[in-house]
Amino acid sequence: MKIWKPADNDGDFNLTPMIDIVFLLITFFMTVTSYANAELIQVAMPIAPEAKVPEDVGDRQFISISENGTYFLGAFKSDLDAIEDALARRNAVKGFKGAYIRADAHTPHKYVSDLMQRCAKAGVYNILFGTLKDSK
Repeated sequence: MKIWKPADNDGDFNLTPMIDIVFLLITFFMTVTSYANAELIQVAMPIAPEAKVPEDVGDRQFISISENGTYFLGAFKSDLDAIEDALARRNAVKGFKGAYIRADAHTPHKYVSDLMQRCAKAGVYNILFGTLKDSK
């Protein structure tokens, strides 16, 4: 009568596939995070002593205005017509909160005013302005 003997490798747990997947996940999240940070252009935002930082900006369209009046939709250079179209499309989606305008501290108000008029034409009335809080 033959007696059953367990194989030599029973009970061993191979961690190599699990470690490979964890490293792939870490790489994926690091890559996505770097793209999320690269989405916005750098502007010297104005300092507001009484600035209030919202806890949740929600799903907003980030629009930046450089010192010379160049508009950026996210990280891409744009014009007012394209921004108005993008805002109108995003405004039709449920959960869209509005616009987040990041203007350089030295940007003439004319450019901000023109952008706000285009936001209104697109039906976007909830606008946040990016500022830096005075640390004093």
